[in-house]
Amino acid sequence: MDSPETDLVARVRAQYEAYPYPAYGLFLPLRGQEAYASNSLFAARLLEQRGLEPALRRAPAPAVLLAGCGDVFPYLATFWEPRRHDLIAMDLSARSLRRARLRCLPRMRAMKWLRADLGDEETPLPENLAHVDCYGVLHHMARPAAALGRIARLLAPGGTARIMVYNSDARTWIRHLQRAFALLGLEGTEARDRSAARSLLEALAEVSPALRARLAAMGEVLSHPARFVDTFFHAREARLGAAYWLRAIADAGLTPIGLYDRYGELDDLPNPLSEFPAESALRERIADRRFENNLELYLARADSGGKASGRPGKVVGAEQSRRPLAIHLPSPLALRSPPKSWWDYRETRKLPWDLRRIVWRHFLANLCSRRAQADVWAGRMPPRAFQRLGRLGAIWPDECASAELKGLLRSPLEASMEPPEFPAASEVRGNRVIRDRVEGLLRGKACPKGQEEGGPTPKERLTTRAERQAEMVMTRLYAAQQP
Repeated sequence: MDSPETDLVARVRAQYEAYPYPAYGLFLPLRGQEAYASNSLFAARLLEQRGLEPALRRAPAPAVLLAGCGDVFPYLATFWEPRRHDLIAMDLSARSLRRARLRCLPRMRAMKWLRADLGDEETPLPENLAHVDCYGVLHHMARPAAALGRIARLLAPGGTARIMVYNSDARTWIRHLQRAFALLGLEGTEARDRSAARSLLEALAEVSPALRARLAAMGEVLSHPARFVDTFFHAREARLGAAYWLRAIADAGLTPIGLYDRYGELDDLPNPLSEFPAESALRERIADRRFENNLELYLARADSGGKASGRPGKVVGAEQSRRPLAIHLPSPLALRSPPKSWWDYRETRKLPWDLRRIVWRHFLANLCSRRAQADVWAGRMPPRAFQRLGRLGAIWPDECASAELKGLLRSPLEASMEPPEFPAASEVRGNRVIRDRVEGLLRGKACPKGQEEGGPTPKERLTTRAERQAEMVMTRLYAAQQP
């Protein structure tokens, strides 16, 4: 008999076989620039800011593992991982790997493909790795902490990792909707059920400004089957807070070396890429909704014994650690323009194009260990724009000779950040339109097509138990609007 863990892994695998994620069109042109912070070179630069020598600067052919790569990330990695890097793409889903291989064909990049489960200790994986990327994977695993421990054991001394895990407290509203759909008997594998769930959400959004705002922020999730299933019908979503993840990271022998603040929610703290936030500061901001982004973390095994302390000792100075290796990105022409995401902030959106190109060339040069100083052009840029770019990893403190510029890159951007305001929850529990939809779905599940003639009518099928279910669903829909 299969264990609960084996069954869970099988269900997650089956989901991604049916719905590879993120399931962009195979021939959709993707901008590799937007993945600028998703590679081993970027993580190595973070480690160098702390005076530590990254493993990939020492190895002649560093090995990089994409753990839970999905059907898109191997393609993006081909823009950034130098050809001397041994690139390994691993996923649970055979279909995801097939799509990823097909997408990568035009890139003509040698890559190893591995269908495996990071949580299966009996499956051998490459060791002495320079970098592991495990983005959006751990919270779907049966034993996340054990998987983190395995990542640490696979890394070489000075190895780095990038992980993304859900900020579970910010997803309470999603969990209410997940539970409502479960109470209605809806299943993500059924197209009819997905359509019913979408229709219910759309009807609810019409009467609830709070939910309408939340759904609008998610973009095309409602219209994209794979993302809709991943959000509202996932086979496994561990509900673990920031405290759990930070404790598990420490127990694994890893040290947080940076947090990517995608939406500028931590602007009142020192640059989180330079100084990892204190746990108390993170938990405080999560509790009052100032920080709702997922936890995008950079980690390192920072000492020769593999047990990194909270304050890893210096191996060598940052200046000496950057050996003059011949690092060449595989796609210089494809990366000729900077990421669009850099200019989405109020501090940077008005920067002229020529200055944007200078910043981009500066970033690429330093990523590849070709020394470039920011002081020569920093004076052309408003200080706040300079700070924002530093918080995005476009500029690093060790690229500035001026102590003033170094301090600017590390310091907070705002004196304080106020908790966000949310629209008040609408009282939907007594809304007849929403109630009729809920009861109709319950009747449909209780009285499917093919009911024998003479059986109970749909109205009679709404039993006392179904009435209680309807009440619970309406309560969940109301709770989903709460901040």
